[in-house]
Amino acid sequence: MFWIFFVLLIFSTSDCILIDQITSTSSSSSSTSSSSTSSSTTSTTTSSSSSTSSSSTTTAVPGWTITGSMNAAREYHTASTLANGSVLVAGGIGSPGSLNNAELYNPLTGIWTTTGNMSSVRAYHIASILANGNVLVTGGQGSSGFLNSAELYNPSTGTWTTTGNMSFVRAYHTASILANGNVLVAGGLGSTGYLNSAELYNPSTGTWTTTGNMNATRYEHIASILANGYVLVAGGQGSSGLLSSTELYSPSTGTWITTGNMNLTRYYHTVSILTNGSVLVAGGSGSAGSPNSAELYNLLTGTWTTTRNMSFVRAYHTASTLANGSVLVTGGYGSTGSLNSAELY
Repeated sequence: MFWIFFVLLIFSTSDCILIDQITSTSSSSSSTSSSSTSSSTTSTTTSSSSSTSSSSTTTAVPGWTITGSMNAAREYHTASTLANGSVLVAGGIGSPGSLNNAELYNPLTGIWTTTGNMSSVRAYHIASILANGNVLVTGGQGSSGFLNSAELYNPSTGTWTTTGNMSFVRAYHTASILANGNVLVAGGLGSTGYLNSAELYNPSTGTWTTTGNMNATRYEHIASILANGYVLVAGGQGSSGLLSSTELYSPSTGTWITTGNMNLTRYYHTVSILTNGSVLVAGGSGSAGSPNSAELYNLLTGTWTTTRNMSFVRAYHTASTLANGSVLVTGGYGSTGSLNSAELY
């Protein structure tokens, strides 16, 4: 028997839910099966806060624990785990429209505290944690349309400062931190439509430089950094419709090369790096609807092979790699509507 401890935050509304713990047992016979049970300890914690923080009441339920509510309801925001363990949530869309406010979650107390506001309201943006611990937020959609602005959050001061603007306005893009510390931003949706452009942010200078264009315009795609330092982008939507195509970015040459196509077109899917270096893509939406299928990318051969299907069709879900190498997939939207189910690969 082994214990897996992990924390998952769900921020679709101002309410938050934590996965407390899962106990997994496995047995083998002529066919191998596994079963999971969940348990939690009941506790109630009440905290009071100043005008800038919310009170928290922690109530245990089987497997899930209710924790403190955010100060503002929001969706299409970002969440970043800081070096001190706090979680920074920024922007998104709420009841007053697009937001520029941000808040911090303290996992020890279950309390949210407001922190400095961003310079711009933004949703559908991307947040990246830099090597120095600062958080870089790029692009998104603001009150006047798509944005090319970027800003940095300093956890030490709780303040945001603007940094260099990107060369293109973009939302629904991807951002990947390269081995040299630079941030690669690729694709997205801009004022001219779907984008294939890519650019690099240098944290030392606070400036952006353009790099090679992708071979296909795409947004709502995924990006993942491989063991060899290349960046894999896969799927999404583009000027040619729904995409199954994938390509690789080489940081040393600044160019993109096409690699094997996925077996299905996908967008709003998830990507996870497995311990063996393979890339797991799961679910999403595409020409086949919202599939429950999953497939694996082999870095050595540049090919995709199907693997076991998920138990439920799902898109807009999340995937998290656990300490034991398993991948936890949660929620999303399926054939019956919004999902609260979770499963392990």
